[in-house]
Amino acid sequence: MSEESKRELPPEAMGNEKWHDTTDAVWYRSSLSREDSEAIVEVAKFDDGFRAVRDGKNPEKGILFFTPQEWEAFVLGAKDGEFDIPEEYLTEEERRIQRGEVEVHAVPSPLNRKRPEESAGS
Repeated sequence: MSEESKRELPPEAMGNEKWHDTTDAVWYRSSLSREDSEAIVEVAKFDDGFRAVRDGKNPEKGILFFTPQEWEAFVLGAKDGEFDIPEEYLTEEERRIQRGEVEVHAVPSPLNRKRPEESAGS
């Protein structure tokens, strides 16, 4: 009997085919994330390609799960500018970020239960 089947699953897992256990998930956020932001988007990837997304400022508010196909559609839409904000509403720094002129990379969340290098071997 697996450890997961021994413990009780949370209510949000019941009937949710996308749900994954995030207890030991390794979450990543943008290198541009600032603690003074209203929200910080964090993403975790699972071995089967599913993704989980949460607010790193308020992780208790819940998690959204995406199939690999849904995530690919989102990423392609973002790369294509589908979600861009009109530049007249942005600061110059935000314009540079949106145009891809500022280097951005994923960094581990300080809220991770495990350090990313610990989960690499599991």
